[in-house]
Amino acid sequence: MPDLLHDATALGCQAEAAPGPGSRRASWRTLLGAHDLIMLAYLVVVRLLVWGAAAGPVRDSVSLKIDLCIGAMLAGCLVARVLPRIPFAVRWFVYRLVLTAVILETYLMLRDLLPLVRQDSVDGALLAIDRWIFGVEPSLWLERLNRRPIVEWFAFFYFGYFWVHGCYLLVVGWLSPGGRQTSEYAIGIFLVFCVGQLTYLAVPGYGPITHLAHEFQGPVDGGFFWSCVWDTVQGGGALKDIFPSLHTAGPTFMTLFAWHRAKLDRRWRWGAIATAFFTANIVFSTVFLRWHYVIDVVAGLALAVAARLVAPPLAEREEQWRRRRGERLVWQFR
Repeated sequence: MPDLLHDATALGCQAEAAPGPGSRRASWRTLLGAHDLIMLAYLVVVRLLVWGAAAGPVRDSVSLKIDLCIGAMLAGCLVARVLPRIPFAVRWFVYRLVLTAVILETYLMLRDLLPLVRQDSVDGALLAIDRWIFGVEPSLWLERLNRRPIVEWFAFFYFGYFWVHGCYLLVVGWLSPGGRQTSEYAIGIFLVFCVGQLTYLAVPGYGPITHLAHEFQGPVDGGFFWSCVWDTVQGGGALKDIFPSLHTAGPTFMTLFAWHRAKLDRRWRWGAIATAFFTANIVFSTVFLRWHYVIDVVAGLALAVAARLVAPPLAEREEQWRRRRGERLVWQFR
């Protein structure tokens, strides 16, 4: 991890070096970065969907949360790129804090948002696809491995999803000064979450653990790590968030991101290997622990690959556009 941090810092400094004439000028034209636009577009779409839902206290609560997220995003961009006489450290901190808080809140609000917009579920259709492909639902077939040591192994990695995200957020998002690689990461991860969460609204489902509860021979035979997973899902999970599997899409995107960096600098190699190992176990755990159908995993893989393909050219075009106009780069707040 120290090597990854050193590399992230070096790459960020390199990307922001020699910004060019006039690049320190602030402008309303460049208030929003590409990743900001992705998040704001998601929030506006969701706000319209909530506006069309049945009136009541839940709709009012969700609407308020979305409005606060939109306001926070705009305020963070204003502080970072437009308002004068704000110290660099304040711009740097406030902007990253806003992005972190908003993307976390967009997930936490799904618990109320999903049933508000869609009361039904499509578990039957997803199950039918799995059975058409495999002849059996894989999570039911894997019940033969329902033994505590095996369950604890995969529950550890399933819960490790949060650690992987936290490490990359810390290294790429917070501890590096910013630059092209930060833009690529932010664009890609915002695409993964925003597209994924919109798809939850289009394809809501509870997963095998609920839909097929009557077909399993018994509960998951887990211990400490399984209890961590269960308590986390029951306490803050969205409960109808299965297609696509973001437990698949997020770590897979980070693995692809890390391997690309490793091709440019070998110091990323061990980080890429560790991320890939965690990702492989996380992906398998989503089906083994009964949270997802295999088709959810396939959709998650496709989303991760698409985000990885789209993010670099978007980041490059955004940087070129700003340089041509002599504007600040998206992570340049001085």
